[in-house]
Amino acid sequence: MKSPFQYGTLVDKESFVNRVEERKQLKELLGSGINVMLISPRRWGKSSLVKVAMDELMHEDKHIRVCFIDAFSIKTEAEFYRVFAREVITCAASTLERRLEDIKHFLKTISPSITLKSDTSDTMSFDLKFELEEKDVMEILELPEKIASAKGIQLIVCIDEFQQLALLPGYKSMEGKMRSVWQQQQRVAYCFYGSKRHMMMDIFNNSSNPFYRFGQVLFLQKIKKEEWVPFIVNAFHRTEKEISEEQAGRLCDIVKCHSWYLQQLCYFIWSGTSGQVTDETIEVRTRQLIDTNMPMFMNDTENLTAAQTAMLRAVADGEYRLNSATVVRKYELGSAQTITRNKRILTKRDFIAKEGEQYVFSDPVFELWFRREYC
Repeated sequence: MKSPFQYGTLVDKESFVNRVEERKQLKELLGSGINVMLISPRRWGKSSLVKVAMDELMHEDKHIRVCFIDAFSIKTEAEFYRVFAREVITCAASTLERRLEDIKHFLKTISPSITLKSDTSDTMSFDLKFELEEKDVMEILELPEKIASAKGIQLIVCIDEFQQLALLPGYKSMEGKMRSVWQQQQRVAYCFYGSKRHMMMDIFNNSSNPFYRFGQVLFLQKIKKEEWVPFIVNAFHRTEKEISEEQAGRLCDIVKCHSWYLQQLCYFIWSGTSGQVTDETIEVRTRQLIDTNMPMFMNDTENLTAAQTAMLRAVADGEYRLNSATVVRKYELGSAQTITRNKRILTKRDFIAKEGEQYVFSDPVFELWFRREYC
């Protein structure tokens, strides 16, 4: 029997938890042509939320087409424009023949070479290759509006891990061109989402950057415990296994309602249970959760300095006055300049985040691992 819990991939609608208001808001904004910038920590379910909401929107309005671009692995400006053109053309036509016709019609000055590909299900797709010239950039950026106008449809372009584009050589020039073209489009809306909060905030909330006030900035919140508990209990029950509400609530507390980790922990517990979940299973599978993610945590902490590790120990111990003489001496945090710099570095790298007057761990399972290894 297939597990009702998913992680590591886009979650399908059956495994998707609530987010009713967020889905409604995304559909209303993007469906009305308002650009959206969605920001949250890693693995909170942004990509799945956008996919489910956009699938619903396309089902509700047959004149809307949505294309999805993952910027995480894009390494060059030319690659971005190639992927952008390919995905826009793909989403706007239902057959390969029509897509090839659209390439000829809408990319007249580029004359790309076209490579046809077939996957394991014998579905044909295509790829574009071209030598990028300055005049081509504007034609590609204008492509969504031209296609939408010609076909009488509305396009929504969703770009995941958008902040990765800011790491490309020449991004500053790219950024200005994208904004100048996209802000004039009437039949296209853009949804940018990413997990590097500080980079995303700088791109969209810094008044000196071109994308400042490009659209509505949304901050994704955690799914509440009271929404998770019935989902977990029902998921076990419909697959002929049982978990109590108290146990489901305990799982939420262990990972602090972190979507990705909660799905992963539930998957491990579901896989290790034949009937009723036991407290021993929860304990064993929680250790499995920590151990499974340990290589990633070890890699993340490999280059931390002694003072940065000491600061994480202070945070783990609940210290919130990190500049106080007592805390500085106890944990050997270093000079005032060192403390300020390390707060900034650890926050930027998403080890910690400030909540009110206190710093807390951004990643709940990293916190469990760090406490086990360092405290």
